[in-house]
Amino acid sequence: MPAKMLRPNVGLYVATADAFADWKNPTLTEITSATKVFNISPAVTDDYTLNQTESQSDNSLSVVDNADVTTPTYFNYEASLDAFRDANLAADSVYNKFYNLFKSPDVKYYLIKRVGKSHDAAFAAGDVVSIFGVRTDFPVDIVADGEMIRIGARFLVTGEIVLNKAVAAGTAGAGPELKSTIGTKSTSNGKIKVTWIPVANISNEGTFLSAPTAALLNGGTDLTEAIAWDSYDLGSQDSNKIEDRSILDESQVQSRGFAQYSGSLNFFRSPYNTVSLAATSGTAAAFTFILTGDQSSKLEVGMSVSGTGIGTGAKVVSWSVSTNTTVTVSIANSATVSGNITFANAQTLAYDLYKDATGTTRPTGYLAVRINKAATGAHLATDVVSIYKFTADAFMENTEGEDSVKFMVNFASQGKLGKNVTVA
Repeated sequence: MPAKMLRPNVGLYVATADAFADWKNPTLTEITSATKVFNISPAVTDDYTLNQTESQSDNSLSVVDNADVTTPTYFNYEASLDAFRDANLAADSVYNKFYNLFKSPDVKYYLIKRVGKSHDAAFAAGDVVSIFGVRTDFPVDIVADGEMIRIGARFLVTGEIVLNKAVAAGTAGAGPELKSTIGTKSTSNGKIKVTWIPVANISNEGTFLSAPTAALLNGGTDLTEAIAWDSYDLGSQDSNKIEDRSILDESQVQSRGFAQYSGSLNFFRSPYNTVSLAATSGTAAAFTFILTGDQSSKLEVGMSVSGTGIGTGAKVVSWSVSTNTTVTVSIANSATVSGNITFANAQTLAYDLYKDATGTTRPTGYLAVRINKAATGAHLATDVVSIYKFTADAFMENTEGEDSVKFMVNFASQGKLGKNVTVA
């Protein structure tokens, strides 16, 4: 029996829009350019899609036909690549190369597939390749409990396809570029930060969606600790694909229609409520202050604390009770503590935000998502976030079974997003 070709005799590469003088006839010189052609094979998961699909066809019959006749008309093809994210955002790795190539929409590339050699084997004249013209769509963030973080590169096809084409002769260059470091896979757990920013906080929506400031993001409500993995759904999806060919097009051609994104989050319920309690004293620079009476039943370690004289970002560390309640916090008082002091946690804050689902004005704002960086840290300049505008729609409580009591909020998209934008 003849030998069968085994994996991994497949290589996937991406070329810039100007890599070829004639994309239908690639030369060895062009396909080995280290500045225009890149080897992305080690980053791509093996459930990728890059193939021709069934062609469009015509079933017209002549008067002499006595059975069905199908005539193929124009070619169809599809492309979709998922790749691992690198735990080290600064690494010069294949994972980060893939992310940087495909993180933004509307960039034209040629995807190249070679079957028959290892991905890192040098190209030679006569090697057979298939070339697929594409334009990037909004990428999809792929996260799940206990899984690696991945980016899903999604594409619109440009009608440029050539299959099983032999590479023409030329002078071999140093490419395709293959980074010396593959990368370190990054886990989803602990690396997703979700923040709600109400519309009232935003004066210029366009600027916020393209270059949000750290101050605006940190001024929102951090929901991260309240969110359950159960049914987590937040992010962009494939845009609508519009097929509107000209009379010259001989293959499938797509343009990007409306952007698509969705949001549905399950939040844990807390046995505690957001409370406002009267302070009797607390001096500047101290880590304690006193509340009137025994307030122990209303407090929980880790609750956020805010009010006059309270340090920004302070949380409850502990408390003790004699006649009154002495609270110890994680950050020193910024001034003399006075007035009513508010205590909350992420779960109570989420509940307070979305509980009035049948009110006259549903909560409208932006969910900002930071992925692949420790969730506990504040937003910083140069962070990369994705921002989605929503109106909170349905509030549904889940009290069944033995697991934690939760409530689900469905978010209605409002057609405004900023994908993988850099924090100013």
